[in-house]
Amino acid sequence: MKKILSLLLCAAMLLTLSLTPAMADTVSATEAGFGGDVTVTLTAEDGKVTDVQIVGPGETAALGGAAMPVLAQEILEAQSPYVDAYTGATVTSNAVITAAEKAFAQAGITIEKPEEVKGEDETASADVVVIGMGASGTFAAVSAAENGASVIGIEMTNGLGGMGNAAQGMFAIDSVLQQERYGDDLGSDQQYWFEHIFDRTQYLGNGQLIRMLVRESAQTVQYVLDHGIAMYLSAQPQQVAHFGETIVYHRWNNTQPFVHMAEAIEKNNVDVRFGTHADQLNKNEDGTWNVVCTKADNGTLTVTAKAVIMASGSFAGNEEMMREALGDDVYEAAFVIGGCDGTGLQMLYANGAAKGELLTMNHGVGPRAASTPDGGAIKVATQLTMNTPILWVNRQGKRFMNEDLLKDTVEFSSAVLAQGGYAYTIVDEATVNRWADASYENTGSWIHYWDQNGMLDENGEHTIYHAPINKDDFVSDFDVLTASGDGIVAQTIEEAAAFIGCDVDTLKATIENYNSYVKAGKDDEFFKSAESLLWTVEEGPFYVTKGYNAVLGALGGVNATDKLEVLTAKDEIIPGLYATGNNLSGISVAAYGNVEGVGLSTALTTGRLAGQYAAEYAANK
Repeated sequence: MKKILSLLLCAAMLLTLSLTPAMADTVSATEAGFGGDVTVTLTAEDGKVTDVQIVGPGETAALGGAAMPVLAQEILEAQSPYVDAYTGATVTSNAVITAAEKAFAQAGITIEKPEEVKGEDETASADVVVIGMGASGTFAAVSAAENGASVIGIEMTNGLGGMGNAAQGMFAIDSVLQQERYGDDLGSDQQYWFEHIFDRTQYLGNGQLIRMLVRESAQTVQYVLDHGIAMYLSAQPQQVAHFGETIVYHRWNNTQPFVHMAEAIEKNNVDVRFGTHADQLNKNEDGTWNVVCTKADNGTLTVTAKAVIMASGSFAGNEEMMREALGDDVYEAAFVIGGCDGTGLQMLYANGAAKGELLTMNHGVGPRAASTPDGGAIKVATQLTMNTPILWVNRQGKRFMNEDLLKDTVEFSSAVLAQGGYAYTIVDEATVNRWADASYENTGSWIHYWDQNGMLDENGEHTIYHAPINKDDFVSDFDVLTASGDGIVAQTIEEAAAFIGCDVDTLKATIENYNSYVKAGKDDEFFKSAESLLWTVEEGPFYVTKGYNAVLGALGGVNATDKLEVLTAKDEIIPGLYATGNNLSGISVAAYGNVEGVGLSTALTTGRLAGQYAAEYAANK
């Protein structure tokens, strides 16, 4: 009887198992994208993908950020990782496809990769060829065409504007918008801004290029307006360090400014070859140039032109060049956002261009953990701990700067870079409670960008102070930081020192000295202003955040005249070869210039002028 009952029980269990639906498997795979890791998570059941989620918190919101949900839906519908790249977000798309390949394999789903078919080889010719149709290249191509040249544009992505789509605005002085606001009393003039920018380079910059930028920036604003791209002046400077200065930051008033430039491209018959990568640049015996490219279909395109404008962007996606610019240790420590592969610069060097300074664009400090495991953004913790003038220490547990430097994103980012690429902030429980207390007059502190989400003043304008935080959000954010290794809630100074990896006595001495400065209202060590000496570090728990220098990209690489003609090591002009935007050395030196909008202003202004000069050269050749 026992044996019969046992057999019946086994049979019942087997029947139950056979009737139970197959459990869905969830797998994830990660690949490096444009601005950090991109993770693809698949849910599969019975060999079929039922859900696709893609997270890449470091990707550019307007491009990679927009691409990921579209690619997720396409992968789900195709039941395959092999989908078309999203227009304008090739790097993110490739990362998604590679990560999806890994995830499909982990889920045990085999998808045969489509066979690549090589397209036909092709030749073309024009007066001017523009390599790279980002911000500077787009302006260069339109300008060259408007000045009478036939133009071919080579663009490796499927869209115009590149990082210009993510930029918020450009520097300009004496523009029509400034004249409307200030009249004849600008408060500063071309002499001031030339000397200001040149001084920031310690006079190692290219004075001709800097003077050209200051002189021509107003005309670039007018050029932008003439092409239907609305701009406006900010109500106030975007960074606290520049409060009180004349407003020089001319911001886009269109969400997609390069839509208007696409209309100008079409109107002026510019032949843009999208999905095409320029590989080689060769000088012909008759003085013309050949640009050898790989098309999207893997066929070869060879373009012959009288003049070449190199607008290929930076080298931030080239690890070897970035290591050269930063040094190996800092490269490993800093948060480097990817970018162009440096091929454009390599082509210039191969044709005799002198190697200019390779410079990184240091812009802010933050943790690498930018989102929660479920893809939600960290709410408040890092916004406060990484962007307010609290106690900052290096890996030795010592202060290293006047924390008022946080008023300018570039300045404090560079200071952190000099400490090896990362640093730490420390606040205690009392400080967090004050940040969460709605009755506290200065609920938070100024941050280096004026507060877009905080309190409003009596005129309804955004203030530079934070609204009260939700402490539960702050604490939950630290769960994410702790899990990633970018933060800790330490109960003691000893525990905080262990997290930093520094000597306990050194950290205790740093905190003791700092507290004395706060209580006295006077910083005898690094001379921080009394208004920023607000928070002591006394009673635990202590919230410690590890912040990495953010390298948003790179610039520099070749020297040029004020007509954007590329120079050799002997300062000889290479006829018919021009460089623009981030390919140029000399406007920022040693560190990215801390003038609001100088990067985009350089791109648009040099693009506009290079197009004009290249068209004139082609007409005379």
